[in-house]
Amino acid sequence: MSVHTENEAGPSREGWHTTTLRIPFYTPQHAEIARQALEVDREQNGTFVHRELSTEGDVLIAHYETTTVRLLRLSTNSFLSSLDLLVRTMSSFAPDPNDKEITDEELERIKEQANMSAGGSKEGIELKGDGRGAGSGEEVKSES
Repeated sequence: MSVHTENEAGPSREGWHTTTLRIPFYTPQHAEIARQALEVDREQNGTFVHRELSTEGDVLIAHYETTTVRLLRLSTNSFLSSLDLLVRTMSSFAPDPNDKEITDEELERIKEQANMSAGGSKEGIELKGDGRGAGSGEEVKSES
């Protein structure tokens, strides 16, 4: 388990408002990548907001303590906004390892099935570069 603590100095936290967010990821490595990426964003009001990021397996844990409910809401909203961007980015560059990767052969088979079900030939539709199709948006059947 990895733990990061920000701003341990400051006023006593007795009576502070707290929340803990648990965010599951595909793998423990994804959770750790997320923790490291989010860790660089320091709390702007560190004297009144304490954030601790850690991981437990494939779960990212964000624990917040603040002096007011308003600061708790603002801090967690900011964190969730950053998390949203991070998750969308990771889904593009670090996809679910359980997702099946489609092979080129499978893509060809899917394309042929789609063309046949649309009433087209096996070759499908192409755009010609003779002024009739290219750039004009006019579709023409391929000449075989």
